[in-house]
Amino acid sequence: MKVISLLMRASRGLFVLAVLLGVTSGASSARLIALINHVLTGEGPLQRSTVLTFVGVGLLAMASRTATQMLLVRLNSGTLYELRMRLSRRILSAPLRNLEVVGNPRLLSALQEDAITVSQGLVQMPTLVIDSATIIGCLVYLAWLSGYVFLGMVAVLVLGLTMYMLLQRRARALLFRARQKVNTLFAHFGALTGGIKELKLHRRRRVAFLEEALEPTASDIRALFTRSADFGAYGQAWGFLLLFSLIGLLLFAYPAYGGIDQRTLIGYTLVVLYLQQPLDSVMNLVHMLLRVGVAAGNIEQLGLSITQQGAEESIAEVEEPRTFQRLELVGVTHAYHRENEDTRFTLGPISMSLVPGECVFLVGGNGSGKTTLAKLLTGLYRPESGEIRLNGQVITDEERNRYRQHFTTVFSDFHLFGQFLGLGSPELLTRAGELLRRLHLDRKVKIEDGKLSTTELSQGQRKRLALLTAYLEDRPIYVFDEWAADQDPTFKDVFYKELLPELKAAGKALVVISHDDRYFALADRVVRLESGLVLDAPVAALRSGTAG
Repeated sequence: MKVISLLMRASRGLFVLAVLLGVTSGASSARLIALINHVLTGEGPLQRSTVLTFVGVGLLAMASRTATQMLLVRLNSGTLYELRMRLSRRILSAPLRNLEVVGNPRLLSALQEDAITVSQGLVQMPTLVIDSATIIGCLVYLAWLSGYVFLGMVAVLVLGLTMYMLLQRRARALLFRARQKVNTLFAHFGALTGGIKELKLHRRRRVAFLEEALEPTASDIRALFTRSADFGAYGQAWGFLLLFSLIGLLLFAYPAYGGIDQRTLIGYTLVVLYLQQPLDSVMNLVHMLLRVGVAAGNIEQLGLSITQQGAEESIAEVEEPRTFQRLELVGVTHAYHRENEDTRFTLGPISMSLVPGECVFLVGGNGSGKTTLAKLLTGLYRPESGEIRLNGQVITDEERNRYRQHFTTVFSDFHLFGQFLGLGSPELLTRAGELLRRLHLDRKVKIEDGKLSTTELSQGQRKRLALLTAYLEDRPIYVFDEWAADQDPTFKDVFYKELLPELKAAGKALVVISHDDRYFALADRVVRLESGLVLDAPVAALRSGTAG
C-alpha cells in the first residue's frame, strides 16, 4: 500500500517500532477478552492472580496504545513534511520547460489538494494500526480457543474480504478519475480569480463560464467522489453482514451440526461482538487510505514527470559570480509548440555574443521568440542543439546552475516576493531604502524587518519594485523583458536614459527586450528576431522601419 511505503521511507525504524507497539496493544486487548471469558465461564472463587493479571494487561494495553499513537503522529508529520519538501525541491530543480508543460494548475493541486488529503489520511494511521493489531490478536486467541471453529470462521472471512476488496478496487478507480478532474478544476479556479474583472463585466461570459466550464467539472468530481463513497458504504454493509453471519454460524450452525462447548461458544460470541467496533473502524479508514494512496501516487508521478529522462538539475550552493569576459551563443536552437498551432516553432540557429558594458536591444514582433531567446540566454531553457559558451567554456548540464547566477532578470510575467529573500543584509536594506526614494515608491512602500509593507500596487509600480530587487542582486548580466511597457513617459525616460546607462557604466551587460523604437539609438547593438531567426540591423534603419 502506498501509505505504508511512504511511512517506511520516512523512518523504517520508527514505523517498525510503532507496529510492534501496536501489535502489543492488540495482543493485550485479546488477552483481556480471554480473561473476561475465563471469568464468565469459570467456576469457583475469583483468584487474586486473575485480578492482578487483568490490571497489568489493561495497563500494558493502555501504555502501548498511547505510545503507538505518539510514535505514528510524529512519523506522519515527518512523512507529510518530506513529501511536500521533496516535491518542492523537484519543482525547483526541474527544467522550466517541463514545468510549463505540466502547468500551474496541476502543480498547485498537488501541493494543496493532494498534500491535504495525505495529511488527513496519515492522521488516521494510529487508529488503523491499533485496530488492525487488535483484530489480529483476537483472531489468534480464537484460533487457540478452537481450531475447528476457527477454520469455519476463516472461510467466511475469506469470502467476505474478497468481496470487500473487489468493492474497494472499484472505489479506487473512481477516486483516480476524480483526482484527474481536480487538475481541471484548479485551472478553472485560476481563470475565476485571474479573469474576475472580465467575468463581472460580461454577463454571458460569466454565465457560460459557470455553466459550461466550472459547474460541469465540479459536478463530475462530486459524482465520482459520491460513487466512490457509495462503494465504501457497500463495503461497510458487507462487513456488517459478515459479522451477522459469523454470529449466526456460532449460535445456530455449530451447535446443530458440529458440537461446540459452552465456554467456546461464549468466548467466540464475546470476541466477535467486541470486534465489531475495530472492524467497522478499519473499513471506514480503508476508503480514506485509498484516497491517500491516489493523492500520494499523484504527487510521486508529478515529481517524476517534471524531472523525467534524467533532467533533474542541481540546486547546490555556488559562488556568486561578479564578472565575466564574454558570453556566446553558437548555433543554438530550441523548438516548441506555440498556442493554437499544430506545428512546432523553431527558434534559431542563433549565434550572438555579449560582453561587459554592452547594451543590446532585442526587438521583433509578437511571437518572434524574444522571450524564448532570453530564457535560452539565461539558462532557463536547454538548447536542443548548439552551444552556450561563457569565457570560452561550454556550459553543460552540470554547469548550468552556476551559469544562471550571472543573470538578473525582470521578465514580463515576473513574480514579486514580499521580502528580500537572500538579500537581507543591513547594507542591502539601506540601499533598498535609497532606491525606493529614487523610484518614487517611498510614500507607498516601507521596508520593515526585510519585508515590503505591501505589493498591492499598479503593474508599473510593481515592476519598479522588481527593478529595485534587480539592483540589489548586482549580477554581471541584466535582462529586461518589456520592463518599460507599463511605465508612464516620465519613468520610461528614467529607465532608458538614466538607469540603463548607469548599469552599463558599472560594467554590466544589458539585454533589453523592447518595442520602444524611439530609444533604440541608446543601444550599442540592436538584434532583431524574425520568424525565429536573428537579424542584425543598423539602428537608424530600425528606427525608420526599413530593416527587413
